[in-house]
Amino acid sequence: MANDRRPDRRTLIAGASAAISTLAMPSIVRSQARRIVVRDLGIGTSFNDAYGREFTKQTGIEVLAITGANDPLGQIKQMVDSRTYTWDMSIVTRQIANQLASDGAGYLEPLKIEDSPGWQALPEAFRSPVYAGNDVVATVLGYRTDRVKTPPRNWVDFLDVAKFPGRRAMRRSPVDTVEQALLADGVDPGKLYPLDFDRAFKRLDGVKKDVAAWWTSGAQSTQLLQSGEVDFCPSWNGRIQAAINAGEPIAIMWNQALWQSEGWVILKGGPKADLCREFIKFALAPERQAIFSKATGYGPTIQAALEKIEPAVARTLPTFDANRTGAITVDVDFWTSSRDAATDRFTKWVVG
Repeated sequence: MANDRRPDRRTLIAGASAAISTLAMPSIVRSQARRIVVRDLGIGTSFNDAYGREFTKQTGIEVLAITGANDPLGQIKQMVDSRTYTWDMSIVTRQIANQLASDGAGYLEPLKIEDSPGWQALPEAFRSPVYAGNDVVATVLGYRTDRVKTPPRNWVDFLDVAKFPGRRAMRRSPVDTVEQALLADGVDPGKLYPLDFDRAFKRLDGVKKDVAAWWTSGAQSTQLLQSGEVDFCPSWNGRIQAAINAGEPIAIMWNQALWQSEGWVILKGGPKADLCREFIKFALAPERQAIFSKATGYGPTIQAALEKIEPAVARTLPTFDANRTGAITVDVDFWTSSRDAATDRFTKWVVG
């Protein structure tokens, strides 16, 4: 019977040899077995302060944070296709997560963390089988209060160069920029999607000569405002808030803020998927999100996290009640199907 079987001499010797081999492994190899590499946003020490350090302390799993490109879509595809994993998991926008999940056979692992409290606390809008929302990013208009005497109220004002004179910057991407152009042209926010690209580019044609800079990174947008190189600059709220926190005479227009979420994904086929799942469950704790939001300026996706943030800071976040008014959620499904063609058209338009 199976229960009466005892290991023979050969089995005992093999087992002992395996144990000795494990002990003899270089320490760096053993440590890598309990280590995950995470593509982070690269905003100061926010990742380690909110997640990495405490996760390692509680689990013994080392977390190495690496800052990747602003748009890591191509990098992730290359890693999965070649099965060479520089990262085990990443934080990405919902739009990129959707695209990674839908392209080809898919590039993301199912999370399978449905039984965790954090997942259950996430609103449906911030989760999918391969994505767990971490924070809400609002694209808002930042402007210098020392030069802009009449505060802009909407994107119509932003692109009205006659009534609101001053130097302008815009993002070198169709995402957000096309929405801003259409809203400036009078499109009803409730009827924004599907985007009318012809109408958007016609509106952009009228202000192209007035755009002093086309920014390509959040850090650049902050610098443009801080240095006074431009008077108006749409960017992610956390980047503009950083300039405000530095004491610059800058304010944020919250009306018609364009919302996207960022969240955790696991690269398909990676060897550390289970460790990544443990990390995501840990990161979805309200107290963890609260630390991250305070450090970055981005709103937590879990309501209980907002309640753990002091009121003065909470008022600067996208998910604060007053700042939600008038916000527009970006249609990430539309961009998943349209982004490549739109980017090609936009790039040709900018350089043309």
